[in-house]
Amino acid sequence: MKRIRGRGRTVVALTLVLAVLGLLAGKCPGGKGAEKVAVKAVARGVMSSAPFFVRLGTDIALGAAIDYLTGEFGGGAPGLYGGTRDAGHCDKGKLVEFLEKPENRDKAKEWAEAEDLDGVGEIRGFVKKLTPVVLRADTLVKNHDFKKGRATAFDALLEAGIAVLVDRLGNPAVQCSCGNPLAAYEKDIDEADVNFDDRNRKWASYDSEKLIKVRPAPEDEPVEVYQLVDVEDPDEGLARDAGSDGTRDEVLPEAPDPTTPSVTPSPSDSVTLPETVTVPDVLEQPAGDAQAALAAEGFQVATVEEVTDAATPGTVIAQSLEPGTEAPPGSEVTLTVASGGDTGAGSPTPEETGDGGGESVGTADPSGFVGGTADGGSVG
Repeated sequence: MKRIRGRGRTVVALTLVLAVLGLLAGKCPGGKGAEKVAVKAVARGVMSSAPFFVRLGTDIALGAAIDYLTGEFGGGAPGLYGGTRDAGHCDKGKLVEFLEKPENRDKAKEWAEAEDLDGVGEIRGFVKKLTPVVLRADTLVKNHDFKKGRATAFDALLEAGIAVLVDRLGNPAVQCSCGNPLAAYEKDIDEADVNFDDRNRKWASYDSEKLIKVRPAPEDEPVEVYQLVDVEDPDEGLARDAGSDGTRDEVLPEAPDPTTPSVTPSPSDSVTLPETVTVPDVLEQPAGDAQAALAAEGFQVATVEEVTDAATPGTVIAQSLEPGTEAPPGSEVTLTVASGGDTGAGSPTPEETGDGGGESVGTADPSGFVGGTADGGSVG
């Protein structure tokens, strides 16, 4: 066998060293060559295609209460979340009532596992300690759909205005509109590759440079009081005891601001919302698609039904505001839907599932935790 001598041996050795260094560099996490992480955009007001629950609560068009933050924030940071002084936008009692029904036992097991609980017996106590708030910034989380009998995890970006329940450490734990369990986003923010599909279209205020993730508070320092921005009066704040439903909030004279200096944006970083938005034409569309299209442009949506033989059931036959009208973001558009069809684009409506329309109200236990309501309202 021919031996490699002198300079030839040096070249071979150098080649091997460079090859090894290249392999090691390719495995280093967080480097310049780190791969992007697929993140699914979840728009305000758009129902999950595979929800754990149907219509647990409602989202809010924030308007001036939105905050264009970027970076990582502690779960108890003042002003990180918003809230309202009314009954709230997330029904904790209804969630517990649903998960404790015998016919939902399998779903409850998956929900409890996604929340890192030791079985369904811990659900009631866990939910009791959750606090309803509203996201004020586009927030990265780990989300979970319910598909084929299992909780399916995926990285998600929740639009500002989505109502959530946060846990004792200030981390988003439940998406109120669908009951899906949430957990902390585990990747770096700059690795997020946000994808918008046809139902979760890019919202008007989206900015790829203005995303946040929540850092849970230390286990030995849980959040006792949340200082929220009043989303109905953004110049004021609300002090909300952890685990309370919002009905006993203390009004603060000034709106709180997140306290992390390194991530508090300067005025020049803010994105200005348009004064008006053009109302899209959603006539003859399925009601679910129409609602998604309007929500993506920042409108709130109300629906009414009308019996007619002139249109396919479940489609929009009239809308007010009129198509092409210029209106401020957050304005309400009323859709008239031909009765008899599926108005949820594949998801059952609250009336079909028994989640709304009734008048019965649950009874509070001695600790103040309210049982399920049947009026589509909220306790937080």
